[in-house]
Amino acid sequence: QNPTEYMDAFEDALTDVVHSIDAKYIMQGEKVQLGFEGQFGAHRVSPRELLSEFLSSMVQVEGIVTKCSVVRPKVVKSVHYAEASRQFSSREYRDVTSNSGAATGSSYPTKDPDGNLLTTEYGLSIYADHQTISIQEMPERAPPGQLPRSVDVIIEHDLVDLCKPGDRVQIVGIYKAIPTRSQGSHGGTFRTVLVANSVNTLTGDKTAMELHGDDLKEIKAVAKRKDLFDLLADSLAPSIFGHQSIKKALLLLLFGGV
Repeated sequence: QNPTEYMDAFEDALTDVVHSIDAKYIMQGEKVQLGFEGQFGAHRVSPRELLSEFLSSMVQVEGIVTKCSVVRPKVVKSVHYAEASRQFSSREYRDVTSNSGAATGSSYPTKDPDGNLLTTEYGLSIYADHQTISIQEMPERAPPGQLPRSVDVIIEHDLVDLCKPGDRVQIVGIYKAIPTRSQGSHGGTFRTVLVANSVNTLTGDKTAMELHGDDLKEIKAVAKRKDLFDLLADSLAPSIFGHQSIKKALLLLLFGGV
């Protein structure tokens, strides 16, 4: 419950540990991001089960990615220069993804407190990768006769582009509510999003083999055999007897990349 109260403290402590081990691992001012995995018990839910009781809580949601936005930069800290006073100033920005402090506006300041015009130094400003995806309830887990439910997920930093539409994913994040505006005033309903903390793809290549030293030796030994072509043909569709010429033709097509 309320993970935003301790997330910043965890990340600050982790950053200090990383600095003590290797001071050059991250640049000055950067923070190590903390990701959670494992068993979440009652907080492992589907998009349909994300109800108001889980607001401001860390949950683990599984579903199918149906939509991915383009990765865009989001301003975290802007740096400005006033030519009249020859002074630099900076401004930090926060939104719904921030773990501390109230959300700020996204507009750049154009004048300093003395009324001098400011020029934005884009090269000195700090940005973060930002992406929004939608995950849908898995069809086999949806109740019969009902359409699958969806939830929007906000992904930032090194978590962007880890999945694509059609992937089955397991996302850990903080379930948050965003007020909606209706004719200039706040209504009684809220838009909910999941601010991702970690993204794991469940549809990875499960058939990939791990080759060890003995395996490589056997592969090299087989490669030196003079009857390698016949051996491969016999290994292709072994349940079908004969048809060696057809099997050899299929092998040539496979190895030829056609």
